[in-house]
Amino acid sequence: MWKVKFFLIILLFFVNCIRADDDEEICDHDEGFNCTDGSSVDCLEVCNGTKGCPDGSDEFLWNDITKSPCLNQECPNDHVQCNYGACIPLAAHCDNNFDCADKSDEWKYYCNIHKENPEEFKSCESGDFIPKNKFCNGEIDCPKDRSDEFPHLCNLWPCPLDTHYRCDSGGCIPQTKKCNNIKDCHDNSDEKGCSTSRNVRKNPVSTTPSQGCLIRRDSNYYIKNELENYIIYPEERVPVNTRIIIKCRNNFVFHGNYSEQRRVCERHGTWNSPLPHCIKYCDERILSNSKSTTALCSFQGSKVDCNKIVPDTIAKVSCADSYKMPEQLGDFASYEMTCKTDGKWSKRKANCEPICGRYASDNASVAPWHVGVKTDLNERCGGTIVSPSIVITALHCVQFEDDPALSVDKVAVIIAENSVNVSEIIAGGQIDVALLKLSEILTLSKSIRPICITESVYIASSTKAFLHGWPKDTNKVTDVFYKTELDVLPPHNCGANLNGTYICVRPAYKLDRNETLCEGDSGSGIIAESDGVNYIIGILSFKPGRNVKCTNEPIVAVMFNQIPDSLKTGISSDKEPLFDMNLSM
Repeated sequence: MWKVKFFLIILLFFVNCIRADDDEEICDHDEGFNCTDGSSVDCLEVCNGTKGCPDGSDEFLWNDITKSPCLNQECPNDHVQCNYGACIPLAAHCDNNFDCADKSDEWKYYCNIHKENPEEFKSCESGDFIPKNKFCNGEIDCPKDRSDEFPHLCNLWPCPLDTHYRCDSGGCIPQTKKCNNIKDCHDNSDEKGCSTSRNVRKNPVSTTPSQGCLIRRDSNYYIKNELENYIIYPEERVPVNTRIIIKCRNNFVFHGNYSEQRRVCERHGTWNSPLPHCIKYCDERILSNSKSTTALCSFQGSKVDCNKIVPDTIAKVSCADSYKMPEQLGDFASYEMTCKTDGKWSKRKANCEPICGRYASDNASVAPWHVGVKTDLNERCGGTIVSPSIVITALHCVQFEDDPALSVDKVAVIIAENSVNVSEIIAGGQIDVALLKLSEILTLSKSIRPICITESVYIASSTKAFLHGWPKDTNKVTDVFYKTELDVLPPHNCGANLNGTYICVRPAYKLDRNETLCEGDSGSGIIAESDGVNYIIGILSFKPGRNVKCTNEPIVAVMFNQIPDSLKTGISSDKEPLFDMNLSM
């Protein structure tokens, strides 16, 4: 720490030497700096952010920062300037320590950075952001602390006195607003000492044509005189034959996405065309970022495209195929969002929820939640969609013996005849179960839906179940799987040491055929049906012997309710992310 302080002292000495060489009037190194009270201090103490003189005149006199020897100095690139002119090291700026004598190095105006528009919006001391042009304009725009009109900030604010008037409080207003019978300075100093005749002469709001064209009040306007290149402020009038360029601030645009417009003030004080309105499009991405919703847009009762969405446009949001409205929205088939005048939506868009565990086809062999799992060693297993981007299967399907799990590029999931890559394999520890995180969020349809999950003991203890598996004796990639009905047996049927983590299943007896479970069925979900909805209650853990590919004997399955809590959390939290509204602000 002492090395840093030593470095800063040397750096300040260097800065002060340069300053003294450039401007001998600041300080004479032989005599020191003469304070206004008659005392003196060393030149190194002048304009360093700390008051050395008893009256503070080495930085600024008493509380008047306009009386400072530091006003006109320039700072090196590795320094920043205090509001009254002193230079401090860049590292000391916004470090929660006051290094400027006026404490301006920690002002929220400089230290709070607006995420989207740092040049257009600045911070009040309260933390609220307002447009930069609202600071020191004579009006109070920071209602919580009035910090946008602090005299010690505004007295140093640029104010061209040939065209503008500085309020006693420091704010800067156009000269045309001086003595116009309107309080334009919040301290009313612009209306002090004004005679009746002067009021008439200076009144800028007269509607006589000879006074030109009026610029209407719009906080998002940025206007310049095209020929003379000076700024014109809202509520000012411009002379006849003046050509102006109008731009929009604060990410607002003109309809049609134009960046600027031109107008001419014609005879009789009328514009050659009405002044354009600055508008802010609502972010259209919020309507299309989710696979779970669809949207139709309308404006004033007519259908419009959902792009370049202007204020008062209504977006009617509905659920996409194989999705349903979230419970908090009730039984409504759709909901509406309105684009507001500030470019924000009237409400946050909610995503719809997947329809789970229901067939969308009369063909019982089409199981929308069942998938195939294949490895580069041509191993085949089954799996079950449990969320929009997660499939559950048996761990031994992606990990052989005591070897670590296969790398993701060696595993693929077959969904509706398409191969989907895997981005992560999450093992269930000592339990024969694994989650396969898919590289993409699935687009649900009648043939792709997740299975339902429940903690119901009644459903989990069902004695009848079924699973889907690869067609027997074929390697064909298909979305039509073979359905096998199962009996859920007491645990001792699968072995005396079977604990509560597992269940025991066996193909149900059929008079017309001998049902079996084969090695390709490993990892498939054990499914139980209740009131027309299907739930996963287990994951088949069949590891056939070298010469045993199929069997009708009892087989162990991992009980779904007994998988590790970390896997349950991973499944329950796997939802489409909500659109970040802050990105569209």
